[in-house]
Amino acid sequence: MRNPLVSIVIPVYNVKKYLNRCVDSVIAQTYSTLEIILVDDGSTDGCGAVCDNYKKLDSRIEVIHKKNGGLSDARNAGLDKIIGEYVIFIDSDDFVSPYYVENLVEIVQRTGCKIGCSWFVNYYEGCAIVVPTLVDDNKIKVYSREAFYDQMLHQQGVEVSAWGKIYYSKLFDGVRYPVGKLYEDIPTTYLLVEKVDNIAVIPNVDYFYFQRKQSISKSSFNVRKMDAIVHMGKFMDFIVLHYPNLKNAAISRYFSVVCNILFLINDKKYKEQKKFLWSEVKKYRSVVLFDKGARKKNRMAALISYFGYGTMRRVYKIQK
Repeated sequence: MRNPLVSIVIPVYNVKKYLNRCVDSVIAQTYSTLEIILVDDGSTDGCGAVCDNYKKLDSRIEVIHKKNGGLSDARNAGLDKIIGEYVIFIDSDDFVSPYYVENLVEIVQRTGCKIGCSWFVNYYEGCAIVVPTLVDDNKIKVYSREAFYDQMLHQQGVEVSAWGKIYYSKLFDGVRYPVGKLYEDIPTTYLLVEKVDNIAVIPNVDYFYFQRKQSISKSSFNVRKMDAIVHMGKFMDFIVLHYPNLKNAAISRYFSVVCNILFLINDKKYKEQKKFLWSEVKKYRSVVLFDKGARKKNRMAALISYFGYGTMRRVYKIQK
């Protein structure tokens, strides 16, 4: 097996409390042929100095300092710099197992795929960490593009996130993350998937997705959160047009995003957004309810929605 250079892009913005944990987990990788790019996206809490100190400690580390432009802009700055044959993304408040890169390189090398995926776990401060393992060759699965979309849309061991994956770097020729938008993974990941025929997937839990109150996915509603609805709506339309057999799967994933954004709304000033999202729940709930491939959580939400918004919201809050 070859040992190709792998570029790791880590966007950094005001995460000084968590940055050492992230970068230390990357430095400790069992796979060492790495280019580690820390993109300081205009941090104001001293992250830039932390990044510079790491550069002094490890010759594999490069640092980019730039004006704040958001996660997409930071990832794009890293992509413009990379020289690795493959690229991996890690968010700077998350961290990874020692085998994260080795396992991903192993599966793309062994299968010849240009995208490889492993799994993740939500990590809360103080929780026990899943014991990492090396790839079990018997558990490597290779999916066709359509089958991969099915797994992704039904959230069965595959997510739409940029992280948790390894990409052949040239796949990003002509593809960048949309600057100024939230949930930027959604409109980008499927553009990359469209460039390949097969994708390798393993069940290894090697990525620890840190849950904190200030994170984009958990914070209170503002109109920018509607980016998720726009992105996933376009993704759904794309799937329905090009992969009609996956129509129900696409609707199920869209329904999930709609529910997640809807129940972030607590302020009456967003009544128009609330009205629209609730209408989308009612529009698609019957499809989700009878989609046997949908997650149990989604089908239950679809069923409960028939008892009204108030009931559905109360149940959602309990589940959270």
